[in-house]
Amino acid sequence: MILNFPKTGSTFIRKVVKGIFYKRRKKNIWINALYKLGLKLDFKELMTEHPTVTNYKDPHGCYDQIPDIDKNKIILSGVRDPYERLESLYKFKWWAKYPPIAKNEIDTHFPNFPDLTFHQYLELDALENEELKNKYGIDNNIKIGNQSIQFIRFFFKNHKEILANLNADYFINGDYKGDLCAVNFIKNENLNEELALFLLKYDFSEEEINYVREHEKVNVTKTDGDNGLLFHEVVCYVNENEWILLEVLSHLGFDYKRE
Repeated sequence: MILNFPKTGSTFIRKVVKGIFYKRRKKNIWINALYKLGLKLDFKELMTEHPTVTNYKDPHGCYDQIPDIDKNKIILSGVRDPYERLESLYKFKWWAKYPPIAKNEIDTHFPNFPDLTFHQYLELDALENEELKNKYGIDNNIKIGNQSIQFIRFFFKNHKEILANLNADYFINGDYKGDLCAVNFIKNENLNEELALFLLKYDFSEEEINYVREHEKVNVTKTDGDNGLLFHEVVCYVNENEWILLEVLSHLGFDYKRE
């Protein structure tokens, strides 16, 4: 099972894994015939309801949406530096196509929408945070950023109950560790090699591993060449708002915290 956590390389992971199985079946005439007849499937994408966009389905489902019969399978997902991911979310501009707050609020706060500066995007992120806290019943006194909420939604068992009863001690004392689902995370920063090493554990062939290592990047966000966009502001914003995500990632072995 692959959980497609947005902007962590999930499109690459899905495309490469599907490509491997497609190549396998093309080599076997009998198996290929079964596929064409719809009698055998090697990779199926589950389209699930989007948490904030009405009447919209996509492949970015969370752990709680995996059918119970499949929850005992090996689960794979990507993880990414939260500072870089924040910049990527801004530049990807999903928010421009699907605004996260009501139109009247957009008109009031951002008359130049969707041509937002990065600073304005952070203001939009803060307003979306208020919406998400109301949606999940999160105590307004708890500092929890949108990336942290999304991570909990994706990778925690019974995430709605957890978010509704959230308190800082739950993370400070480490009580959250028992609610994390069992996921194999690979880092976006070295995606080809990390995916290759993961598949090596499960008897994929040398040819298939080389296919992973040599595969081109997928769905890379186009930028204007501005690396380190307002970097000091990014670090301060993430450290203040996404301390929960940084804590959980550190527990999982990914120490991204920057000063």
